[in-house]
Amino acid sequence: MLTTIRALCGRASLTKEQTIYQQETNQILDYPLTVGGFFEAMQGVEKGKDYYLIREFDKACKEEEEKLGVSKLMVLLEQSCKQAEEVRRQLAPLQSGSGAARNAGLAKRSQELKSQRKQLRKELEQLKRLAHEAVSNRYGDNLDRLWFLEYKNRVMLTSFDNVTRLIVQLKETRLKELWEFPWLVTGLSSLQTVLSRGEKPGVIGGPCLFGVDEVLLQVELQDGGLELFDCSSGRNCAKNAGEGAVTLNGYLHVYKDRIKNLHILNRKTGITRQEYVSLLYVFEIAACLQGKVAIPLPDMSYLKTMAADLAPLDETLRQQVLAEFEGEAYRICDLFLEVIDCLKARYAGLEVKVLHQRDEGMCQLFYEKRETFLRDSLIVRNLTSMNEKKEAVIDYVTMLALPYYLYGTRHVVQVDSLDETDSGRKCQKLHGENLELHSLLYPEFISRDGKSTIYNAPAEYKDYMESREYQ
Repeated sequence: MLTTIRALCGRASLTKEQTIYQQETNQILDYPLTVGGFFEAMQGVEKGKDYYLIREFDKACKEEEEKLGVSKLMVLLEQSCKQAEEVRRQLAPLQSGSGAARNAGLAKRSQELKSQRKQLRKELEQLKRLAHEAVSNRYGDNLDRLWFLEYKNRVMLTSFDNVTRLIVQLKETRLKELWEFPWLVTGLSSLQTVLSRGEKPGVIGGPCLFGVDEVLLQVELQDGGLELFDCSSGRNCAKNAGEGAVTLNGYLHVYKDRIKNLHILNRKTGITRQEYVSLLYVFEIAACLQGKVAIPLPDMSYLKTMAADLAPLDETLRQQVLAEFEGEAYRICDLFLEVIDCLKARYAGLEVKVLHQRDEGMCQLFYEKRETFLRDSLIVRNLTSMNEKKEAVIDYVTMLALPYYLYGTRHVVQVDSLDETDSGRKCQKLHGENLELHSLLYPEFISRDGKSTIYNAPAEYKDYMESREYQ
């Protein structure tokens, strides 16, 4: 379903003037977004720190609090809390009554400290309120109450202009197109702090291996029946199959004894514009931030997914089809490696590492480095409800931590399409405080059919690029 920032604000009964989008151009407000659901209207300083004005408002409040002596009161409160804890520790063994006199004295001191803490907290709240009022008078009464749109409780919808007001290094980008569409971001406020310390982040991003209607599995039955299944979605390609179409795995469970032949049809003749920018943007943003690049080409994840879909077949036939699929996956992977080589030559100063199935050393390092984070069985179990495809999902989620595994950098900038919002959240949860994922996500591009993303569009609307366009 297509929507826009303007439409999403209208759905939330918000006028443009009530939001952070009041100064945005019509181009940004009316840019077609393919994910109408999962947006929520939010407001508040704490949640809106990735919007530069709210960030500045928050900083000004803290500066005003310092002038009023909030930090001194917090020190006194901390001391009072420590003293209260010591009194409670001394009281504990005296509850039997043998030290009644001293017990009474300690109890009185405990009550005094409790009252002191209550008064200090009251004074702190008052000072913070005064600081907030002072800054509100300076910036405008409603600044900290401006609404903004958040997607899947993780990324805030904004524009590249606002991104560059926080991450000023990105103003140096040579790609003017980045200002032409909305972005979904998280962690910019903390990234600004990291960059101000002179730290170099890791940068991660890259394409899926292939999209819908590009690689198909043709199933020929002994009675002459013929079915096509999409290797991206695992769904039946029949026009009348509908949304409830049988999956490849389900179909093979039913028809496995009637199969005459299986064949992979690879119709992907090049890379799409969406796939190209998924690499280009990573290089460009890494160059602006002077970061180190890691690019995963997820052929191993696709191979594991296909292996799970083909599980109903007997082992000989299954291995035969997997070998054919593997060959096509490697051919597609080579298309991306060619583009990466071109970009490495263009951005010669960047350190770039690429993960894919045929680089055995890189794969081994990837699997070893992530092992520590896969020991929490509960978090791993919650990554996906599809147990048969768990290993493929684990690959896909942990790939976002590649810069941390390869370069040791805790701060990683995810440059991806908004479809990777969930994988970013899962990766962050899996790695906890060891990793901080700062996300810069862009919309999926619309294909020539005017309604589908390029990833989901029929093959005739993919508009593959020729190599001369990126060399």
